[in-house]
Amino acid sequence: MMAEHIWSQHILSALIVLPLLAMSLAWAVRSAEQAFLLGVIAATTELVLSIGLFVIFDTTSPELQFIERIPVTPFLSYHVGVDGISILFVALTALLTLLVILYGEIVDESPAGIYVASVFAFQAVLMGLFLSIDLLEFWVASALELIPAAFILQRWGSGCGKSLALMRYLVNMAGGLFLMLAAVLIVGWHHAENSGSWSFALSDLLNTPISRSQQSLSFILFFYALSVRMALFPFHAWLPVVAQHGPLTTVCVFLVGLKVGIYALLRFVLPLFPEAAHQWKSFIVGLSIVGLFYGALLALMQINLRRLLAFSAISQTGMLVIGVFCLNREGLQGSLLLGIDFGVAASALLFVTGVLYRSTHTTLLPRLGGMFDTLPLLGLTFLLAALSTMAMPGTPGFDAAHLMLEGAIETHNWGVAVAMASGSVASAAFLLWAFQRVFLASRRDAALRPEKIRLSLAEIVLVVALCSVQIVLGFYTEPWLEIVDGSLIKLANKIDSRTR
Repeated sequence: MMAEHIWSQHILSALIVLPLLAMSLAWAVRSAEQAFLLGVIAATTELVLSIGLFVIFDTTSPELQFIERIPVTPFLSYHVGVDGISILFVALTALLTLLVILYGEIVDESPAGIYVASVFAFQAVLMGLFLSIDLLEFWVASALELIPAAFILQRWGSGCGKSLALMRYLVNMAGGLFLMLAAVLIVGWHHAENSGSWSFALSDLLNTPISRSQQSLSFILFFYALSVRMALFPFHAWLPVVAQHGPLTTVCVFLVGLKVGIYALLRFVLPLFPEAAHQWKSFIVGLSIVGLFYGALLALMQINLRRLLAFSAISQTGMLVIGVFCLNREGLQGSLLLGIDFGVAASALLFVTGVLYRSTHTTLLPRLGGMFDTLPLLGLTFLLAALSTMAMPGTPGFDAAHLMLEGAIETHNWGVAVAMASGSVASAAFLLWAFQRVFLASRRDAALRPEKIRLSLAEIVLVVALCSVQIVLGFYTEPWLEIVDGSLIKLANKIDSRTR
């Protein structure tokens, strides 16, 4: 019993330390075969740990669990915990890391040791983001995220455009981080004035609530910074360039598949600034509706599959933010679950695009076509991911979108709900159009059509895993709702009590 207690107390630290250890070992490995073997073993172990977290997680409690707190400096603490808001993001991070490692082996990324080490560096930072319950620690992790992301973009980006992609990414993220730091310091200063000591721990900050008149500035700074991270219209300019010239996986999968911005809104922004969220919700929802249709329209205009998926992510972000700013139980539930669904679906679309590029050496839609006969398993994976993004019945997006519509009707009006439903129709238009162009349409240049391709074991494992996760989430939604429900009810009640 004592051993079990110690293990459960330190499982969150293990989720951060294991990728760092794997990164150090992979960096020293020279053999590609050994590097990818190490990567698969370490990533699988991390996924098993995240599944173990589900097993010991108390779904009946809305509170943070397995909390660890170690002072690092007078201002900064190592402070981590997990609840229903973060646990699904932790599991998704572990799953996507394993798939990114498998993809790297498929396309033979080199040098393999550096590639695997970079992936684990990215994973360690992301785990820190999703487990952090200290505002300054979250900012530090957000800043550290730039290091592996920039390194991967520079090392494995494609063509002369990778320098432009790197510059746009760094400039946009650095601006957002500067504004976030300003907001963090304002909140910490307010706590110090009221309590006599500096702290950025979320629990301490919540015990010294900020007055309604003082919340707006910090809220605006935070929301701007997170909007850049989420690629919310009109702060999205970096994403299409990164998607076109950056690696098809790694950076794109982690930045698009893991909705860090949505998580941060739920974890920090809404609990700390509920009155400001109510004050600005109409403006933000209007902006998100514009982004929803702007992303869909621009996606329909693309001839490059990479850019199409980037604008698809921009459109999805608009829908997720609308759900968050319903500020009620249904909207919060729907947004969190749809964020996980979009993460899995977007990752599946990116992986399929990567394998297509390996086979045809192009992602230009006019040069693709007729790929279903050649790669039927990839076609089915793309179609399933597209249907999930469109919230079709039987996919995980269906229940989540239904909850968001309920939340929108309750908080806003029928116009917002109709706009959200129309956004799903727009998703159907550009994703099914892309599926038809890539897999069903006749190829104009027959010389570019590859012969029947036998997928490798790693490729089969990758696509089967992605399809299985989407099917399980779609037909078995109740356990996931049970996990997130307690924490989101607590958040919704807190928002409601503070804004009466």
